[in-house]
Amino acid sequence: MDQGFAAWNSAVAAVVQAVGTDSFGQRLEAALATIIDFDVLMVFAYRGAEKPVCCYHNIDPKRAQTIVGAYIAGPYLLDPFYGAALDTRKTSILRLKAMAPDHFYSSEYYRQHYVLTGIRDEVGILCRTPNWAGVVISFTRPVTAPAFGRRDLSLIRGAEPLLRTLCERHWSVVGSDAGASPIPAHDPINDTLNRMTNGVLTPREIEVTSLILRGHSNASIATTLKITSGTVKIHRKNIHQKLNIASQAELFGLFIRKLTKL
Repeated sequence: MDQGFAAWNSAVAAVVQAVGTDSFGQRLEAALATIIDFDVLMVFAYRGAEKPVCCYHNIDPKRAQTIVGAYIAGPYLLDPFYGAALDTRKTSILRLKAMAPDHFYSSEYYRQHYVLTGIRDEVGILCRTPNWAGVVISFTRPVTAPAFGRRDLSLIRGAEPLLRTLCERHWSVVGSDAGASPIPAHDPINDTLNRMTNGVLTPREIEVTSLILRGHSNASIATTLKITSGTVKIHRKNIHQKLNIASQAELFGLFIRKLTKL
């Protein structure tokens, strides 16, 4: 226990010294490694509806093409961590399993993007800085390892106040060349879908489409929008007809193809 505490103290001291420097991400990674086991550490900074910026990651180039490159190209809009970054009501510690909609793990975002990352479990620390809408420091476990357990989460909760303070101080300096974009007044996915479909879908159909893409079931959509499940089914049928698609896979594919052209 004493050796572990000494390793943590030494690692955190190095993080403090690295604030505002290029070595901050590596020092942060080393500090986290003294208390929990993880695979990937990545930091994404979000400015409103703009594409996110990857501030740091420890991923090999080939895997980074999916986890970072493909994510930034468009799927980030469907990521629960992105939604949390723009929601000022969210707490500082985030876990994918706790935030994900009820059908997230059967959504096309999960099947066609997240599964390819090889990530089994993901936890993040949400930071707020003057120059970003939100900065998420997330660490993951691969599919070959167990999910984060109670002890891991307890250690993360204990370390979070200090790590968040240091990260907020660091990323208040790094990337400060531009001010934070205001948090969008409208849902970024809804706005994107509206541009993509050129007014073909009604505002309500846009809302339903957005929730489908995020991984909500009919029941969850009905609860969120305060309509009946039967009405949701009618909206889904109309959406498929208007967009000339027959499945959620086609809807996701259309969304991603259109998004890369915007």
